[in-house]
Amino acid sequence: METLKGIGFIVAVIAFGMSLFRRKWFEDEMRRNESHEAPSEHQLKWHIRHLREDIHALVIINYVLLILVAAFLFFKL
Repeated sequence: METLKGIGFIVAVIAFGMSLFRRKWFEDEMRRNESHEAPSEHQLKWHIRHLREDIHALVIINYVLLILVAAFLFFKL
């Protein structure tokens, strides 16, 4: 059980660091995008399609993680 807590702590620290890095990158990207012209309709459709694919992948990953957490709690592995 201690090993699982240690792994969970390491994952939490990495996730926190990545969220901070991602936020800074997003703010820089917003500043860069403010100076550009608006994208064409074709580019918008392409971006929306890829956003849907990304959301689909995140839903699947979150579902798998939910099942794993439920299994750990239910079976107390």
